[in-house]
Amino acid sequence: MAKNINEFIIILLALGAFVTGTAEFVVSGILETISFDLEVSISTAGQLITIYSLSYAVGAFALVSLTAKFERKKVLLYAIFTFILGNLVAFISNDYIILMLSRIIMAMSGGLYIVVATNYAAQIATADKRGSAMATIITGFTVSLVLGVPIGTFLAAYLDWRNIFLIIAFVTVLLLLSLYKLLPTIKGNKPVPFKEQVQIIKDKRVLTALTTSILWILGYTMVFAYISPLLSNSAGFSLEMTSITLFVLGTFSFIGSRFGGYAVDKWGPNQTISISLFFHAVTLLVLTFTQHSIIGLFITLAFWGVVSWTVTPAKNFYLISLKPQSSETVLSFNTALMNIGMVIGSALGGIIIKYINIIHLSWIGSLFVILALVLIKYSFHLNKSDSRKIEMKLQISQEE
Repeated sequence: MAKNINEFIIILLALGAFVTGTAEFVVSGILETISFDLEVSISTAGQLITIYSLSYAVGAFALVSLTAKFERKKVLLYAIFTFILGNLVAFISNDYIILMLSRIIMAMSGGLYIVVATNYAAQIATADKRGSAMATIITGFTVSLVLGVPIGTFLAAYLDWRNIFLIIAFVTVLLLLSLYKLLPTIKGNKPVPFKEQVQIIKDKRVLTALTTSILWILGYTMVFAYISPLLSNSAGFSLEMTSITLFVLGTFSFIGSRFGGYAVDKWGPNQTISISLFFHAVTLLVLTFTQHSIIGLFITLAFWGVVSWTVTPAKNFYLISLKPQSSETVLSFNTALMNIGMVIGSALGGIIIKYINIIHLSWIGSLFVILALVLIKYSFHLNKSDSRKIEMKLQISQEE
């Protein structure tokens, strides 16, 4: 009975990831609409994605550290409540500055939520299902690409785009009430001193793995943040056609995140991450040549969705395995740095489309994913070397 309740709670936590993901990514699908309505350029409107990612990083790292000692259920519920307020501010926004403020509120609370929720899932799951439990939270995030973003993009063609954020707020209120009733209490942890946090980063295995997070999401965001103008420019897609394309991309991203959880439980994180990043880089390179063909575009984006999101649950699992006693801290580092990667990716993408043709986005993005693959391989090498040293020390001590 308790197992079934915990599984349902994990699904609810994944729903929270879904609404935060929808709030973050839906702007990519309606970027041109917001740009026209608020009378700003597309590159300026794109900074709504940049500021969200930057604020998300602050929430994922700074707020997680500041709230570490507090009971985790209260922290999670307050994060959700603040997220609701942010969506309501977006709903009443009538200029660019107010919308930007709403993005900051949503992002900081969303960043705090996703780290605490992911750790919650790992804590209440059985030991052999922790990879799948964390993957379920990531799945909630990717389902926002499957349903939230394309539906939001479709609705924006017929309704005022602000209504999307009102709908998100309504769904999140229902989630808040459910989690308030069902979520078990987990005590807060003793805040990790700054010196200890620095020691975590000084571990070269962790440092290279975290840098990998920056690079792969940078390559991904360069393309995804500007997917609407890319599809419009390269394939002549309308807003409705863009919403269908995003649905396809999101569906296969969902498959990728679920497969990632299965793969890491069956084959381990090293193999899963390596294969995912390799094919991610190849797919972005191929997109350079298929973006002008409707059939080629759909096939490439479907494959991109699978390979890009397979890595996420495997990456979280790998990081926790490196620092099991500081799991929430290392996850907060990872989430924060991923969003810094998103900041750089969306900003760099904005520069590229301003000065260079938008068709070059995908192959440039693939270069960063290749760098990510090189770094994670180095992290695996360091981890393997450390494991051998520990084994040798144990053998020597036993012989003595």
